[in-house]
Parts: sequence; structure tokens; C-alpha cells
Amino acid sequence: MTSTTNRLMLHIARSTINSPFISITRSYGVAWHYAMSSSERTPTLNDLAYVHEIEIQEPLPPTLQLLDPVKEVTQTLPSPTNPGPPYQHDGLPDFLIGIVDPGNMGHFLTPTSLQPPGSEGTPRTPNLTIELETLVRALRDTEILAHGIIPAACVKNSFSVYPAAQFQF
Repeated sequence: MTSTTNRLMLHIARSTINSPFISITRSYGVAWHYAMSSSERTPTLNDLAYVHEIEIQEPLPPTLQLLDPVKEVTQTLPSPTNPGPPYQHDGLPDFLIGIVDPGNMGHFLTPTSLQPPGSEGTPRTPNLTIELETLVRALRDTEILAHGIIPAACVKNSFSVYPAAQFQF
């Protein structure tokens, strides 16, 4: 599948399954969190999840391309003077908390966008573009995307992690 910025954004912001990308993170904590929370069922004490440590050095293998999603998306953003809709939100500052953690903090996504006094604007939720959602989630997950084949020789370690049922947050 061809690598495009739109597919990149769908992969990160919408967790698209039909994607040409492999998500890589620079954070063991993020990898651990995804390993623990990605099960479609509640893990038991017999279940294990894995975090794989990979090391990819220059020059990259010819079958592999690494992409920084923040750089890829920012190259597509319009000028601040563009009359079209901006990628920025128009909500309260804590709106970003809802983007970072929609499962626990989604209530920050729903308040009505504030309007100037005397405005007769229609009440609505703040503007959330796929560009903003992609940027926030890529930063949250310290995400790098791989497009192509990661050679097995790049896998340096595989760590078994315990099921989420053992941890109390």
C-alpha cells in the first residue's frame, strides 16, 4: 500500500487497520501501555504481552522507510492567512486533554465552544481536525512510523510483560 499523509493520519488518529504503517515508539512506557491495553478481552494471569526493542541504523535497509508523523503532517498545514478552516482547535485549553486521553478525559471534548459576548453563533463543540488529532497523538505516543519491512536482525530484545490485571492504577 502506498504511503500517503492521509493514510498516515488515518493510521494514527483513527487507528485504521487497513494501513501500510507499523507504529514504533521511542518510549518503553508507551509500548508497555499498548501491550497491556491492546487485548480484545480482559487479560488473565496466564496471558503475556510483549514489547520488542528494535534498533535501526543508517543507512536504512532499502525495504524500509521511517517517517516522523509530526514532520509529515506539518508540511501539509495551510498558511495562517489561508481562508479555509485552520487545524487548530477553538475550545478551552483543556480540550487537548480530551484528545490525549479520550477514554478517561473525553468530557473535555464536548463542552460548547465559547463565543464572544453578544454572538448569536450556534452552540457547537470545538473544532477538531484530523491533523490536530494526529499531531497530538503522535506526540503523546512518541510515534515514528515504519513503512516497509523491518528486518528481523533489527529486533534486539523481546520483553514479556505481565497482564494488565496485575496492575492497579
